[in-house]
Amino acid sequence: MWSITRGMMKRSRRTLVPAGIAIAIASLFISATLLLGNVLDAQSVKQFTAEYGNAEYSATPDYPASPSYQSDGDVPTLASTGLEDIASVNGVSDVRYSGTEPVIASAGAASSASSAASSGYSASGIEVSTKAGIMPIDLADGSWPSKPGEAALDSDLASKLGVSVGGTVSLVSTAVDSAAADDAAAVSPLVVRVTGLTDDPHEQYSLAGGSVTLAADDIVELERQNLLAIGTPQSDVDSFTHGDITASAVYFSLDSGMSDSQKNDAIGQIRSKLRSVTVTSRTDAADAYLRKLNGGGVNPVVAAILVFAILAMFVAALVIANTFRVLVTQRRRTLALLRTIGASKGQVHRSVLTEGVVLGLEYSALGTALAYAIVAILAAAKVQGIELIPSASSILVPIVFATLITVLASSGAARLATSVTPMEALRPIDATEKAGIKAARAVVSVLLLAGGLALCLSAVRMAGRISPSSNDYATPLLMAVPGCILVFIGLVMSTQAWIPWLLSGLGRLVSLTGASGTIAAANIRKNPRRIAATSGALLIGITLVATVATGASCASATVNRELDSHYSVDASITEVAADPAQIGQVKALDGVSDAQGIAAYAVTLSAKGTVPDISDADDAQSYTAMYVIPDSAIGSVVSDTFGTRHLEDGVVYVSDAMHTTKPNTTPDVRTGDSLGMVVTSTRSDQDSLYATAFEGGDVSTIPQAQTTLPVRTASFAIGDDDCSLAISEGTARSLGIDPGRHDIWIGVDKNADASDLIDRLTTLTRDFNGSNLTGAFIFRKMFDTVIDIAMKAMLALLSVAVIIALVGVANTLSLSVIERQRESATLRAIGMTSGQLRASLAWESVLISVGAGLAGLVTGGFFGWVGAVTLLTGTSVAFAPNWAIYGGIVLLSLVAALLASVLPARRATKVPPVVALADAD
Repeated sequence: MWSITRGMMKRSRRTLVPAGIAIAIASLFISATLLLGNVLDAQSVKQFTAEYGNAEYSATPDYPASPSYQSDGDVPTLASTGLEDIASVNGVSDVRYSGTEPVIASAGAASSASSAASSGYSASGIEVSTKAGIMPIDLADGSWPSKPGEAALDSDLASKLGVSVGGTVSLVSTAVDSAAADDAAAVSPLVVRVTGLTDDPHEQYSLAGGSVTLAADDIVELERQNLLAIGTPQSDVDSFTHGDITASAVYFSLDSGMSDSQKNDAIGQIRSKLRSVTVTSRTDAADAYLRKLNGGGVNPVVAAILVFAILAMFVAALVIANTFRVLVTQRRRTLALLRTIGASKGQVHRSVLTEGVVLGLEYSALGTALAYAIVAILAAAKVQGIELIPSASSILVPIVFATLITVLASSGAARLATSVTPMEALRPIDATEKAGIKAARAVVSVLLLAGGLALCLSAVRMAGRISPSSNDYATPLLMAVPGCILVFIGLVMSTQAWIPWLLSGLGRLVSLTGASGTIAAANIRKNPRRIAATSGALLIGITLVATVATGASCASATVNRELDSHYSVDASITEVAADPAQIGQVKALDGVSDAQGIAAYAVTLSAKGTVPDISDADDAQSYTAMYVIPDSAIGSVVSDTFGTRHLEDGVVYVSDAMHTTKPNTTPDVRTGDSLGMVVTSTRSDQDSLYATAFEGGDVSTIPQAQTTLPVRTASFAIGDDDCSLAISEGTARSLGIDPGRHDIWIGVDKNADASDLIDRLTTLTRDFNGSNLTGAFIFRKMFDTVIDIAMKAMLALLSVAVIIALVGVANTLSLSVIERQRESATLRAIGMTSGQLRASLAWESVLISVGAGLAGLVTGGFFGWVGAVTLLTGTSVAFAPNWAIYGGIVLLSLVAALLASVLPARRATKVPPVVALADAD
């Protein structure tokens, strides 16, 4: 039987091409999806873990070192946390301390710290790793510093200073710029020789003016400058060592030749040396960061790719099933001859399945190869965000699953083949099937629809109840995917019932166009099975496109809202007078949409939520900033996430992030509670209550006000501080003290180039004495890049979905032409021209596309919303339909339907009128 099967495949090569195309497209769809998933994973890791450089692991203190979080007591250091000892562990190949030292860099050897500070540019001093192999920046020229007195400068910073490799640069701590004259005089500038120039591809240090990479001893020297600038005794300065540096994340890598067990042993030894420090791998850190952005839900990129793969297989199964049905219908007489010469039903059944296996393997391999070729071409063309990252799954999964899908899809056609009787070899039997929908099919369809809707709605309800810290974030998605599949299967199974009913109204309008329209409308009404098969294929494609479009639109709107709550201010210039002239200078910069002066207070909070007793050492306290936000700033320079454009007087607005990121020294307050605080007038960081308390200064000299205010929680975060507070201008006036400190908050144009704007802001802030530039729009740009890459992947998937729909419609229309050969011949015999016959098929396709398009938009919109809700668990998902994409879907479906009718119409017009007489015998 194998030789006969092989012979039929050779003779039917042209007939098998449509089936092969469907299989190839399905496997290409899956392989391309997995390849794009590899790219998205790689890009996400690069974007979210840029500070790792080439490091494999990070060791991060469990409590931040920010003054906003610290309680009274010793500041954790590299030595006290054990981070200093990581380099001594056997197997550790490279270590880098991630802390930064704000410095002012000037060209040449400065005569004094004051002269260096007055003529230089702000930058961040960073420490070179022990082997210079895991730096988060790239070496563009020269070499990394290998000993004290050497430095590698950011290329842009070097250009501003007018120095190159071999030149000399003077460095002083920014603390010198605001230090008392006597203290500043005690500081000597650190003079270094430039050994290399660096590039910052992820713009991690751009806001600070660029980076200066130094040896560990020079980082210690800058720390000593800090101490001298604030009046620390010389003996304490001299005793300061590298281990006394404030604890921050340490990045490290292990020897490349180590086995997994050896790496685990090394990590265990490292953990045994650490105190209150968490060791995390690079990949785990990236996944955790994505989940944090998503409110604790599953990694949306990976989950979306998995959904695409499932949908791709589902689409392929239905399209291939229709294709094989065409194939068996075309071979009815051949199969009847086989039955006549002795072939059993089982042999015929196995022959069709064998053909499915061979066809599946052949074309799935072709589709996989095409996927690799397409991605390779895009990567070679340097399309942004695209690279070829091979994996075993992207090769094996599409081939294995496409072959299995082909076999499963051909099983229905194989059963249909067994129904062919030997008598059909003597006289062909009309292949037209009976119209109508069987009661059993109707019952099953209703049950599938009801069960699927129940699963979807249950998943949505569960997703809304899951907290960000829950481990059940994947459960709603696991319920939603089968729920959507059941709903769609129910819809497809019942198309014979609802599609003709939906199109009957449109058919009356089309009938007004003439004979071709009348014939098309009549065929819609009297051939529900044929119309169901045709519309079902197009419904698959349109539903998939609408699902992706709606899901992407909802996810994008939700992520943008979450970004507003995580990064409420695009950029800010802190510690400035914020006079109209300065604000005007900032507003005039290209890329700035608005700038406003914002007053700020220093605030002391008690863990009890009552007014803290500053003199009580046992009262656990924390320190943060409270900003005075005018109504005009909301939606302009700060995100509109307060729930109102008018902050209520006599109320303090507390970031809801305080409940998830707060240390035990921060009060747990929510809307309706009261919060006691000591509000302090500040002029700079050095005059803050935090700094004064740690240095033993006289707290009573700082203007203070004690107050208790009712709380409103809102989704906002200012700078790096998740525990910020906000009040209205009226509330600020009631405190009775001058805030003293002002910032300039900046709204950035969405289309502004981040790097250029950073340069302009950095240059401008040099003229603002004592100011610091901070900002979050770099993170916005980073997230926008990830979203942009995801959208490119979705567009690629959309184009594949349209092609699948086109192939499906073409093949089911081919079946339609085969079924009505006698009908077409009769129409030609009574005078219908070939043009009218083509027009009738075109009108039929248009009717089907409109009905399937409307149904697909509604169904896909529902699926997309369910998918977004269950992916972004623990988050209030925004429903944001994209009407432009929906209009494009309808237009593309019309074009696809018309194109799909071309070849079947050509075949129909080739049927001679005498066929009607021959079949009538």
